[in-house]
Amino acid sequence: MNQTLTRERQQIHFFAYLVGTGIHLASWRHETAFPQASIDFAHQVQLARTAEAAKFDAIFLGDSLAIDETSNPGILNRFDPIGLVTALGAVTSNIGLIATSSTSYDEPFNFARAALTADHISGGRVGWNIVTTRDLTNSTAANFSARDHLDHSLRYRRAEEFVEVTQGLWSSWDTDAFLYDKEAGTFFDRHKLNRVGYQGEFFKVAGPLNIGPSPQHSPLLAQAGTSGPGQRLGARFANALFASHPDIPQARTYRESVRAQASAFGRNPDELFVYQAISPVVADTREEAVEHIRELDNLITDQQVLDFLQEYFTGQLDFTGLGADATVAQSGIPTITNPRTDFRSAGEQIHGREDAVTLKDLYSILTGDKRNYDFIGTPQHVADSLERWHAEGAADGFNLMFSLLPQDLERFASGVIPLLQERGLARTEYAGTTLKSHLGLDPQPKGQS
Repeated sequence: MNQTLTRERQQIHFFAYLVGTGIHLASWRHETAFPQASIDFAHQVQLARTAEAAKFDAIFLGDSLAIDETSNPGILNRFDPIGLVTALGAVTSNIGLIATSSTSYDEPFNFARAALTADHISGGRVGWNIVTTRDLTNSTAANFSARDHLDHSLRYRRAEEFVEVTQGLWSSWDTDAFLYDKEAGTFFDRHKLNRVGYQGEFFKVAGPLNIGPSPQHSPLLAQAGTSGPGQRLGARFANALFASHPDIPQARTYRESVRAQASAFGRNPDELFVYQAISPVVADTREEAVEHIRELDNLITDQQVLDFLQEYFTGQLDFTGLGADATVAQSGIPTITNPRTDFRSAGEQIHGREDAVTLKDLYSILTGDKRNYDFIGTPQHVADSLERWHAEGAADGFNLMFSLLPQDLERFASGVIPLLQERGLARTEYAGTTLKSHLGLDPQPKGQS
């Protein structure tokens, strides 16, 4: 392991998931919230610069390809993630910028060109969050002239091929291909142009791409997936893996599994960083932090919860007569014999707790909230929990999905980060200028089969 990678693995790494006024479903209703945040560029710049001042690895932008009347307000009216990271790359200096794009509803050439353009503009700080797309509204395919949403296994077969093609396109040019030799009249070295010529089950792409390597060669790859195919995709290609587990033993088991799979692909498992998704809430006392959550939860309407779940489980359950405080067990959800494939992760999170988890809780889980009481309380409590999870092999870092923005981000940055810096567990300065350098990674992709 090189010295830079060794140093970075000793520290705790952080991504900040940024969505409008926060991941909480009712954050936009809070008295301090700016409801138009998701389409206000100045707001996005403020959040990115706050995370950059705290020396986070990156900000992380999700995406959705279909919405309806029951969707999380935070996704109803927001920027395209590739467009947003391109703009943010011009007004930030060091922080990484990770954008989500779907392998089920995009084309490799279009995406590869747009992402590498953003990577150049940022000076090599862009990442790609690879998703196959959850169909929360049952209507995603209809937005892309398709009859049906691809089933789970087919989506992941297409995803592996999509990444193969994209990486081939990003390697269309050797790093020293462009000579710009005016005297000799040689713009580039023809021997350093690489055609893709890809033919597979889903894609036929000739190449080459009409843009060369960025300062980090190409965007960093990130991916979230706990299913078998999801783990395989991440272990084969990604350097950052997103997961969500309720406790250290389960998180550690997942991390060990994907590291072993990465080794089986001939990769160095230390070049794969597992980020656990959490929604930390920091306050002067534990009681204040809990009250902060309660205040937001009280802003969620029962109708909002029930309308969403009725559509999500269309044809499988009838929620008529239930309240949002009814438990998952009371709703009959555990009796469904063939649940939606994208219910897998949520089902794992609530397994064994169906009598305690309410429909409101489930709604939050399905739409993004990653609440864990290890990370709710005073700065000292949260810092201690982060250190424990890291030390016990449960996480290399954390994807912070703040309930209320910008307040929760600011409290974490000003309260928790200094404690971790004092312990040598969080950087005080960036060691490099690219996103890959923040993880101690070499810029040239390697070890992928």
